[in-house]
Amino acid sequence: MKRGILVTLLVITIVVIVIVLIGGYLYYQINREPFIPENSFLKIHAGGQIIDNDSSPLSKKTTLRDLWYHIKRAKKDDRIKGILLKISYMETGFAKVDDIGRLIKDFRKSGKKVYAFIENGGLREYQLATYADKIFAYKRGSLTLNGLAAHALFLKNSLSKLGIKADFINIGSYKTGPNIFTKEKLTDVHKESLESLVYDIYDSSIRIISENRNIKPEKIKNIIEDFTIDGKRYLKEKFIDGLVYEDEVLKEKNIKTVSFPVYKETSSPLPYKGKDKIAVIFAQGEIHTGASGGKSIFGGEILGSDTLVRYLRSARKNKSVKGVVLRVDSPGGSPFASDIIRHESELLIKEKPLVISMGDVAASGGYMISLSSSKILSLPQTITGSIGVYGGKFVLKGFYDKIGVNKEIIKTSKFADFFSDYKEFTIEQREKYKNFMQYIYDFFLEETSKTRKMKIEDVKKVAEGRVWSGTKALNKNLVDQIGGISEAIEEARKLAKIDQKDDFGIRIYPIKRSFIDYLMEMLSSQSNGITSSIKIGLDRYENFFPAMIVPFKIVID
Repeated sequence: MKRGILVTLLVITIVVIVIVLIGGYLYYQINREPFIPENSFLKIHAGGQIIDNDSSPLSKKTTLRDLWYHIKRAKKDDRIKGILLKISYMETGFAKVDDIGRLIKDFRKSGKKVYAFIENGGLREYQLATYADKIFAYKRGSLTLNGLAAHALFLKNSLSKLGIKADFINIGSYKTGPNIFTKEKLTDVHKESLESLVYDIYDSSIRIISENRNIKPEKIKNIIEDFTIDGKRYLKEKFIDGLVYEDEVLKEKNIKTVSFPVYKETSSPLPYKGKDKIAVIFAQGEIHTGASGGKSIFGGEILGSDTLVRYLRSARKNKSVKGVVLRVDSPGGSPFASDIIRHESELLIKEKPLVISMGDVAASGGYMISLSSSKILSLPQTITGSIGVYGGKFVLKGFYDKIGVNKEIIKTSKFADFFSDYKEFTIEQREKYKNFMQYIYDFFLEETSKTRKMKIEDVKKVAEGRVWSGTKALNKNLVDQIGGISEAIEEARKLAKIDQKDDFGIRIYPIKRSFIDYLMEMLSSQSNGITSSIKIGLDRYENFFPAMIVPFKIVID
C-alpha cells in the first residue's frame, strides 16, 4: 500500500518536473531575444504603407514610431555597423519621407554607413535615398523620376445618376471639401490651392535632393522633364552610385544583415534613459468625439477626443514627465472634438511645455489641436492650415424614388427635420446653418489670432480654407520652426530645462498593446454589440454637423 503511494507520488513528481522543464523551455524560447551578430547591417524595408503609429500587436505595418525609436537604438548599438535601406514604392506623404530621412541623417553622425538600394520608385523614393551615403538602383532599371501629379476626383454626375444630391455649405472660399460631391471639375480657387501646394512639395523635394547629392536644381529638373528611365544615365549624371542586384550592395566580407522586424525584438541599448521624461503622444486619424479606433465613413482611421484627452491628461499629471511632444497626423474632422482636445492642451501648457510635431497632414481640425502649444514644428512638405469649416447633408429622395421607397415625416417643431435626407435645406434652414458655421469659423480665427499672436485681419489673409505647405506656413507665421519628430523632442527637452548633458527618458502614448490586451479588447467589442450599433448611429449623425477637415483629398504621385 505504502509502496503504491510512493510510486504514485514519484510519478506525479516526475510529471510536474517535466511540465516545469517544458514550460520553462517554451517560455525561454518565446521570450529570448534574437541573436544579433557583430558587424551587422540593419536592413530596413521602406515600402508600401508607412504610418505614424500602430499599437496593434498583430500589425505588420512599418511605422514612424518604430523607425524613430529603433534607429536611435541602432545608432548606439556597437553590433550594428550600418543600415541597408531597401526602398520600393511608398504609400505615404513626402513629409514622412523627410522625417525618416532626418533619422537616417542623424544616424550617420555616429560614423556608421547607410546604403540605399532602390528596388523601384519615383521622386518620393529617390528623395529618401539621398539621405544615404551611397545610392544603388536595381540593375535592370527601376528608378523613374517623372515629377508629381495631383488628382482631383469629382462625383457630382455619378451621384446624380443615382438620384443623390449633396447639399453643402462652406465658410471660406478656399474650403473646397464639398467640391468632390457638388462640382463637376476644378474651380479657379480649388485649382489655385491645389497647384500651389503641389509645386511647394515639388520644389521642397528638389531642394532636399540638391542639398543631399550636391546636384544643381536645374539639372534635377532637366532629368525629370526628360522622363529618364535609363539607369545608366542616372549613374552617369551621378544621381546614383551603382546599378546592382540587392546582394551586391554589401560586398565586404563578414557583413551580415539583420531585418528590422527581428531587431525590434531586442531591447538594448536604450536610446533614451533617465528619471526625467519627455512624453511623445501620437495623434493620428480623422478627429471624432469618443474613443479612438475603427474607421470613419471615408475610410480613415478615427482619432477620438476622449482617448487623446486621456493621454494628454496622463502626461500632465505624471510628475516624471517634464515636457510633451504631440505628433499630429490628421486632416481634421469634428470641430467640437478638436476644441475639446485643444482645451486639454491649453491646460497642459500651463504646467509643462507642449511641442507640436506635424506629420504628413495637420490641417483644419488637425491645425486647431496644434494651436494651444509652446511651439509648433512642421516639416517642409507637411500639409497644414485649412482654417475654415463646411458642412451639409446628402439628399437621397431621388435615390429612394428610383428604388420605390417612400418616406413620410411627422415633426414636433419647425426645424425637427433639419437634417432629413429626404429634402434639401430651405432658405431659412440654410441661413441658420450658415450662421452656425460662421460662429465656428470665427472661433477658429480668434484662437489662431490669440495663440499665434496675430491680428484677426492678418489671420483672415491666411485663412478662408487655404492649405499651405510647411515651408509656406512658416513664412505665414502659422508654425514656428521646420523640423521633424527628433527636433521636436529636442525642443521639448530645452523648454523643459533638462540639461543637454543629462539623460532623459521617453514615455510613449499609446502604449503598445500585448496580444492578451488585444484579444480582450476584441472580446469586449463583440460583447457590446448594442453599444457599437449606437456608436455607428451617432457617427452618422455627427457627420452632418460642420466639419473642419482638409478641403480635398490629396493624392500626389
